[in-house]
Amino acid sequence: MNRIRLMAACSACIVVALTGGAASAQDHSHGAAAAHPFGTWGFDLAGRDTTVKPGDDFNEYANGTYLRTTDIPADKARFGPFDVLYENAQAQLKSIIETSAANPANDNARKVGALYASFMDEARIEQLGAAPLAADLAAVKAVTDHAGMARLMGESHAGFGASLFGVDVFEDLQKPDLNSAYLGQGSLGLPDRDYYLKPDFAAQREAYLAYLTSTLTAIGWTEPAKAAADILAFETKVADKQWTTVQRRQIDKLYNPTKAADLPTLAPGFDWAAFMAGAQVSEVDTLVLMENTAIPGIAQVFADTPIETLKAWQAFNVVDQASPYLSKAFVDARFDFRGKTLRGQPENRPRWNRGVALVDGQLGEVLAQEYVRLHFPASSKAQMEALVGNIRDAMTERLKHVDWMSEPTREQALYKMSKFGVKIGYPDKWRSYDGLELKPDDLYGNVERSSAFEWAYKRGKIGKPVDPLEWGMTPQTVNAYYNPPRNEIVFPAAIL
Repeated sequence: MNRIRLMAACSACIVVALTGGAASAQDHSHGAAAAHPFGTWGFDLAGRDTTVKPGDDFNEYANGTYLRTTDIPADKARFGPFDVLYENAQAQLKSIIETSAANPANDNARKVGALYASFMDEARIEQLGAAPLAADLAAVKAVTDHAGMARLMGESHAGFGASLFGVDVFEDLQKPDLNSAYLGQGSLGLPDRDYYLKPDFAAQREAYLAYLTSTLTAIGWTEPAKAAADILAFETKVADKQWTTVQRRQIDKLYNPTKAADLPTLAPGFDWAAFMAGAQVSEVDTLVLMENTAIPGIAQVFADTPIETLKAWQAFNVVDQASPYLSKAFVDARFDFRGKTLRGQPENRPRWNRGVALVDGQLGEVLAQEYVRLHFPASSKAQMEALVGNIRDAMTERLKHVDWMSEPTREQALYKMSKFGVKIGYPDKWRSYDGLELKPDDLYGNVERSSAFEWAYKRGKIGKPVDPLEWGMTPQTVNAYYNPPRNEIVFPAAIL
């Protein structure tokens, strides 16, 4: 499962912020609000801190009391109105999943029940321990050279494992009706390159080193402490070559179409043919390079790194990514670092929450069909489409009359508005999950097969027309997004 952050700036670029303010309650001093037919609503004036002057600190003035008196649940690192919506959606999905598991009316319902059952079968998971890792770790240990590791990195797109480079598939920024393959820098074990390079994150680096060591120890890796130190040193060198977050926000810099045949010349330290073969994209002629000036340096770091360090690094990533689907010891070790240390989250989420998130992530559009039937019928969709249509009409009229626009600018603005797309509630057609095999007694295998299924779905779109009916979020997602290449905004049902 190659963790890639390639297109945050391109595909779903404006996302609704999950802010944690006090903007959705009421002023409890006004009885009229309580009598409103829609229930209590409005701005929570009781959340203010009126001892603070608004001109000195407006956030403290508007939210100070709320921030001091509101407890963040122990299984969360943050909390706000959107989290309340998310928890409501999770409870609704849990009901749908449990109903599907108890009464599988069709193959999709059977898939839902099998995946959820495999996650909730703690007794079997504890009995298996580290055994599910055996085949993947054996594949890592069998690598003898850098070409073999490059191939394994490519294979990680369809299973557990990591890669210094990631391939993903999105609308072409210059030809938005066509899907293109994008190639960019992959993720590392820490959240951002700054964690490796800035003194502010020394404590996180120390904790990461301890986590690396304990993980390698758990799988019986030779000299785990030395291997952990070597991995951290290797990733630090890679981080030094990567683009910064600021650089990656410059969307015009992220579009660099390059012939696949030219990659060995551009970045000669990496076996691109082996990598492409492992990712099953050898037939792709052209890739859009994202962080194009970083790729040669990262490839050289790879070439200069001993194969034993690369193998230890890959083994760690396999275990780290698989840990949520292994026994409690692996789950807890990962959460202690990634949950407590990095996120400040005191407790892991209840197991049912994690199970629902897994099913939602792997079978999202299966759950969506029942979710919208129960919670967002066609009548709700029609009402929202009418509301948004009115807003579009009003915006069009304003564009016609604003006096600060030049005529050429007005003409372009009106043209863009005429092409502005809106997707409300849920898609007009549903994705098929035919061919995905899920078993109630094979959690690890279910996750790997789901990953392979998803990657096959993505790479099958390369070079083909964009499906205008496809969504980038499921209806049960509490969020929304604007897609610049398609000039469309998408509002899933759960946020409406």
